[in-house]
Amino acid sequence: MRLRLSLLSLGVLLALLLVGGAFQYVVLGPYLQRDAAAQLGTRYSTVMANELLVRRPVRSCATTGAGAVRPVLAGVVTPQYADCLVRALGAGAGQASVVVLAPDGGLVTAEPPSDYPTLPVTEYVTTAQKGPQRNHWLAASAGGQESLVILRVLRQNGRAVGMVQLGVSTALYEGTRRTLLTVLGLATGLLMLVAAVITPLLVGRALRPLHRVTEASTALAAGDLARRVEEPPRADELGTLARAFNRMAAAMQSALNLRSQSESRMRRFVADASHELRTPLTTIQGQLDLLRRGAADDPGARRHSLESMGRETQRMSAMVEDLLTLTRLDSAATGERETVSQAVDVNALVAETVEEQSVRAPEQRVDLELSGGGAPLVVAGDRDQLRRLVLNLANNALKYAPGGTHTWRSGRAGETVTLSLSDAGPGIPEADLPRIFDRFYRGVAEVSARATGSGLGLAIVRSIAEGHGGAATVANNPAGGATFTITLPAAD
Repeated sequence: MRLRLSLLSLGVLLALLLVGGAFQYVVLGPYLQRDAAAQLGTRYSTVMANELLVRRPVRSCATTGAGAVRPVLAGVVTPQYADCLVRALGAGAGQASVVVLAPDGGLVTAEPPSDYPTLPVTEYVTTAQKGPQRNHWLAASAGGQESLVILRVLRQNGRAVGMVQLGVSTALYEGTRRTLLTVLGLATGLLMLVAAVITPLLVGRALRPLHRVTEASTALAAGDLARRVEEPPRADELGTLARAFNRMAAAMQSALNLRSQSESRMRRFVADASHELRTPLTTIQGQLDLLRRGAADDPGARRHSLESMGRETQRMSAMVEDLLTLTRLDSAATGERETVSQAVDVNALVAETVEEQSVRAPEQRVDLELSGGGAPLVVAGDRDQLRRLVLNLANNALKYAPGGTHTWRSGRAGETVTLSLSDAGPGIPEADLPRIFDRFYRGVAEVSARATGSGLGLAIVRSIAEGHGGAATVANNPAGGATFTITLPAAD
């Protein structure tokens, strides 16, 4: 592209120089002709004004002796008068020719006497009768010498009595045109030589941002997703291209990251599901083998096996449902699925959950320290998901910290709503705190009641909180137990 643009620029420059030079050469010819004609006309007017008056003798005519009378114009141009006029007009004229004519175009006298330019007789007659119709003519002499000529009419008492033709060789201004042509040729060659050196440098500098975009594209195709190009401050095409490339690269990187995360989630889902389903499936398979070996004939053993398989089946169903819930939450977080947004009263959700748990665990003591005495504390989001979040926290406290007091607290600070649940249980080992919200994670020092869980409840809590633009955290209480805290963006 650099070579093509350089050649194109040089070609355009050469064409412009040639057209400009040709225009100057063509226009200069008529201009020089008009200038030469004007000079001849000025010379004629000067001589006629200073040396020749039609009613007085010709002062420039040499006398033949003392007291000789000089010729005067008396109704007709005599040869003597014409000779004196030629001598006056031709003095110091160099290559100029002077011709004096009668009104009918007949020759009276000329200088040079033989090789002088002539016009058609009709031109002389028309000029003598109607006056000068043209500024100048181009005429050739008998020897082939081309000259530029002007005609002036000699009048006496308003009547044409003769004509004067002044001519100058065209070689005088044709030499100027040839000189101009030479200068234009040399200047064009010099300019093209300089342009041939400078143009590739300028084109290369102008295309440098495009070269950077090309390098970044190559690096991006090779896997360097973080590669970007420097955006020039100007708002031209190259600046627009650089900004568009950076936006495209960012979008590509984001899309590939989302794809990688989706694939990672899928692999983790399959691995976790396979791992967690292995135990109940093994239990079911063992019970089936036991029944096939004869336990089916024993009513007590058969009932025990069926109850065991039923528990494992319920456990697998709950686990699959939780995994599907997490998958839907992940899809909503990445924009793959549209989320529901509505005004949700967090205090009302807590009150409903406590009421439900009072039926399931009437011996459990629950304290409510809700903001505004339970006045509406509104966030924007999916009510079913937020209800699931509150319910999972409550179930987790019932499972791992039974008997003690569970305290719900809520409040609003600026644009953030805070909801927390504190228990008086044994607390969480420090080694387990960083991973307590991970899927299928179980701590080393878990109680026997915890072994019946799937390890997905708190993972669902964190996913719901993050899906609503918030966060889920946990910390041990100084006096014992743990506190789970949920922060969500407030809504009016």
